[in-house]
Amino acid sequence: MKTTIPERIAIVKQELGIDEDTEFGKLCGMSKSVANQLQSGLIKSFAPRYAYKLEETTGFSARWMMLGDGPIKLDPSIRQAMKIMEAMSESRRKDAVKIITPLAEPDGDSGAPQTQRKQATQ
Repeated sequence: MKTTIPERIAIVKQELGIDEDTEFGKLCGMSKSVANQLQSGLIKSFAPRYAYKLEETTGFSARWMMLGDGPIKLDPSIRQAMKIMEAMSESRRKDAVKIITPLAEPDGDSGAPQTQRKQATQ
């Protein structure tokens, strides 16, 4: 069952040991007023700028915070990889994606470039 924004906020606050809306708001870059309105249900959507700030500061998934879909928290290694990728130039990111993509394929591939795989089997 999908949770509501107030329920998701309550989960985050409980897991982080936060009691005050002010403290939650700071983690998201929002005012106490906005935090109160989200928690009371007056505001019906969690703005991306707040969700991504919360993800950056706590690891709670922005997608989950906004939509209630996906994992509640991002894996720390995924967060680290995202930070590294964000710091790269566009051309370096494209190169990194070319290297990473085969690793995600379910064929049991070692991730070695295709020429190396061919040589290994000959």
